[in-house]
Amino acid sequence: MLGWSLIRTIGSYLQQKWSGWRIRRLGLLRCLLNLALTVLAWCFLPLESVRWRTIRERKEVYFPHIDFQRLRPLDAVRMAIQAAFLLFYIPRSERAPSFYSRFVEAVRSVMIRIEKAIFNPFVVLGQGHTDRYTQQLHELGEGKRTFLPARLKVIVLFLFAVAAASLCALCVTQPLDITNQLIFLVVMWILALLLKKIRSHLTLMLLCVISTIVSSRYLWWRYSSTLNDDSSLTLFFSLLLVLSETYAFVVMVLSYFQICWVLDRKPYPLPQDKSLWPHVDIFIPSYNEPLEVVKPTVYGAMDMDWPKEKLHVYILDDGNRDDFQAFAETVGVGYIRREKHNHAKAGNINHAMTKTSGEFVAIFDCDHVPTRSFLQMTMGWFVKDKKIGLVQTPHHFYSEDPFERNLPGTKAMPFENALFHDYIQKGNDTWNATMFCGSCAIMRRVALDEVGGIAVETVTEDAHTSLRLNRRGWTSAFIAIPLAAGLSTESLSAHVGQRIRWARGMVQIFRLDCPLIGKGLSLAQRLCFMNAMIHFLHGLPRMIFLLAPLPYMFADIYVIMATAPAIFAFVLPHMIHSTMTNQVMHRGYRYPFLGAVYETVLSWYIFLPTLVALIMPHKGKFNVTVKGGTIEKRYLDWDISTPYLVLIGLNVLGLIVGFARTLMGNRPDWEYMSLAINTGWILYNLVVLGASMAVAVESIQARKYPRVAVSIPVSVVARGGYQLRGRLTDYSQKGASVKLDSAMSQADFKVGDTIHLVFDYNGLKRAFPAIIRRVGRDAMLGLEMAEMSWQDERDFNRCTFCRTDTWSLENRNGSDVSLWAGFMTLCRLGVLGYRSMIDFSPKRLKGFFSMLAAGLNWLISFWPRIPNDGKR
Repeated sequence: MLGWSLIRTIGSYLQQKWSGWRIRRLGLLRCLLNLALTVLAWCFLPLESVRWRTIRERKEVYFPHIDFQRLRPLDAVRMAIQAAFLLFYIPRSERAPSFYSRFVEAVRSVMIRIEKAIFNPFVVLGQGHTDRYTQQLHELGEGKRTFLPARLKVIVLFLFAVAAASLCALCVTQPLDITNQLIFLVVMWILALLLKKIRSHLTLMLLCVISTIVSSRYLWWRYSSTLNDDSSLTLFFSLLLVLSETYAFVVMVLSYFQICWVLDRKPYPLPQDKSLWPHVDIFIPSYNEPLEVVKPTVYGAMDMDWPKEKLHVYILDDGNRDDFQAFAETVGVGYIRREKHNHAKAGNINHAMTKTSGEFVAIFDCDHVPTRSFLQMTMGWFVKDKKIGLVQTPHHFYSEDPFERNLPGTKAMPFENALFHDYIQKGNDTWNATMFCGSCAIMRRVALDEVGGIAVETVTEDAHTSLRLNRRGWTSAFIAIPLAAGLSTESLSAHVGQRIRWARGMVQIFRLDCPLIGKGLSLAQRLCFMNAMIHFLHGLPRMIFLLAPLPYMFADIYVIMATAPAIFAFVLPHMIHSTMTNQVMHRGYRYPFLGAVYETVLSWYIFLPTLVALIMPHKGKFNVTVKGGTIEKRYLDWDISTPYLVLIGLNVLGLIVGFARTLMGNRPDWEYMSLAINTGWILYNLVVLGASMAVAVESIQARKYPRVAVSIPVSVVARGGYQLRGRLTDYSQKGASVKLDSAMSQADFKVGDTIHLVFDYNGLKRAFPAIIRRVGRDAMLGLEMAEMSWQDERDFNRCTFCRTDTWSLENRNGSDVSLWAGFMTLCRLGVLGYRSMIDFSPKRLKGFFSMLAAGLNWLISFWPRIPNDGKR
């Protein structure tokens, strides 16, 4: 019985801790305690019931936080609290449905029937419009269709814009009291929830309209009613916040426009007559990368399925290295170097164009390995449409980026850059505004010559070049199939350095060649390029959001001059609608709430470079992103995380000061609501900053050459000459892992033995020597590839990196994650960040933090746990 178990636990603990005269003195007290507990248990608890007998027999399940083999002080108290909780706890499977749950289920059933009866026709209609419009876009790209005549189209669009703007202005500026505002928002909320369930492009655009209207009402309210002009200082803080919110609103609306209707373009077939296929020059620029990083890209370019007499591969060596020249001569590819190394990568490519003559130019960063089918999947659109000047494919990476590697449990999440390369570019393609990303792309030489080659005025020469192509009337296309893969940045500091260059370059383009002015661009192209450029100005607004609650906490300065009910009526709907709409639009490409972490990690570091670029756009130089390194031990990069620590300290200090001033002063009741709002804001900021600290914990990268996870059928020729079948589970340039289909004998495979790894792919059957470095019990072999000739290296590359389906079969798009799941992921990462701060803090601080964490864990240990067992 549970009562006797409690008594025996207490007695056992007392016997462990006290002996001799102490236990004899406590004997009488223990007897009385035993008797009292027995009577109470007998009176109030049905100890003979099956339920309590099950709990006693399976105490590890129902008391998961207690180690019955090593009892701790106050475990009896923990057991008593847990027992009291179990007394009232009923497993979900055993609960009788309450009136509330039955009512909710009935309402849900009615809503589903209404939705099926009313909205299903709209779903079908919306999908029909989607299919027809997408077909029109394809036909437009194929030259089979033209839209309305230019003048008529302008008139129609103008009339539609005037009508829409008038209705929107009426909804936004209509004055409403708090009650009517809440009624309006409830209607918008119900409509948004219903539209969220109907997946079509039309409903997605309606969600964007609702979110825009709600956020516009919020901004109208902010400018008309909430600016605090009591003094110059209060007005300054109020304007800082409202201008930051205006920036976020503009970026949000432009993003809605950019991806409200994406075009998933498919490859266009090439002519059957290969004599019509054009000559293609493959440029592989390099500066200081190791030759081992460049080799797979060169081999991949050489092995493309294209007539060999029309395929010309060149290494563009800006480092003037003799070993690169010798390698190029050995494998039979072109080698180009230059005397003057001006304009970095852009100058390197422009110099190579003067030495080559192919009709098309394909550009790959030296670590981006193309598949065999790259040209056949992309060149069809050039042959079909003579006005296409650029075809871009996604940037795919086979190594983990800092977010993926440093944050545990994020392997199933989409890549950090998946939102742009896999989704936003589809939206750009809809508006003929696909951006050149510097690699994995092909351009028509005539188009490049017309714009003067690759742009050299900014450090993001790729995006600037695509802007110039569009200004000259050349069209562009995006094929959302990964046809090449490369190396991600190896550390957070390298990642930040790369993004600093991107941010500086995009702002330079904004200043020197602003898409809003000048000739040659459509309105849609201007908006798409504009959004890409001002996106990198998020550094200052993000920091303002992280610091906005502090003026109130430190000095009673209201940055939003409004009552708590008004804040709830305007602020929360704006945040909820925008978050929900972005969740629907970014479904499968980004987790909810994690965008704030990405921006926070970069905010401080891109703020100053973008500010300098705004003022002095010609300043700045091209920085090469270092790749191909290792990280020997796990550590927290305190240098890169210094801005996050400062922001954490300010928020924690604001929380303490605000509470102290509130508790010590005599304040009206409504100010406590203001304190609660600002406290919630600070806590959210602390969670985001904690997640940013978690990204700064660099994980071990022991392998110089990252492994690619696959499942490819192979064979292994053992030392005795017999062959075993298995599957290749991962590979790199220098290693591989194989799981054999059948059990193996330890005598056949020993560490240090040389075996042969056999591939049979696309008519090529090759055996490659490998040395066994690990023998696992589960029929796993860890292999190191032996020294091979360049021909063997090329064949191995063809059987692994360059397989046609290597990257297209790798689906890294996430599932449909709910807002709650995204928020809980953010909280988990925030807690992980603060734990990492404790683990890697200096010894003097580590003791204090460890004591604080131990105290919190000790308090949490008394909290009752829900039994987690499927048998109850």
